[in-house]
Amino acid sequence: MSSEEESKHLLRALETLRGRLAEAEAEVEDLRRAVERVEGLIVSTGFKTFTAEGSKPVQVQAQPQEGVTLLTSRDGVTLGSLRVEGEDLVYEPPPGLEFSVETPPFKTFLLERVLENMRQADEERMKAGELDPDRVLSYQVVEEGGVLKGLRVSNYGGERRMREITSSLRWTLDKMYDKTRKG
Repeated sequence: MSSEEESKHLLRALETLRGRLAEAEAEVEDLRRAVERVEGLIVSTGFKTFTAEGSKPVQVQAQPQEGVTLLTSRDGVTLGSLRVEGEDLVYEPPPGLEFSVETPPFKTFLLERVLENMRQADEERMKAGELDPDRVLSYQVVEEGGVLKGLRVSNYGGERRMREITSSLRWTLDKMYDKTRKG
């Protein structure tokens, strides 16, 4: 095969792969929307625990609240809930699931890279006069004996940041859950 033919073949393969990737990304986005919708329906029903056939029990808050998002692992285990309280985002782990605040990537990624960077950006905006001092992001980790009991992010700063925090928290908890399962 000549180099020109090989290049054409590779370009066609690349085009096919890009098309398949775009389809897969669209499907993943559809699945994410479906998961969010089902999570919302689960929260609105307000039951405590259920077991889907062939899966582990999933804890759900007993009292549905407006603005509650269930955070789940890749295999569908509920890792906690995240609710909006005014300008605050409040995370609570489900009963029976214990995360150590020392388990990576909680501190190194979520606290230091995500939340601390947001806080520092707000500090800079405050110094430049673009943000009121009482609007600077802050966060508080609630722990008991090294076990994560909750996380409160105050002045999260709008929809875009809320999505970023939610996504980062979900990813962090999923990684922590994997590590606790593997021992």
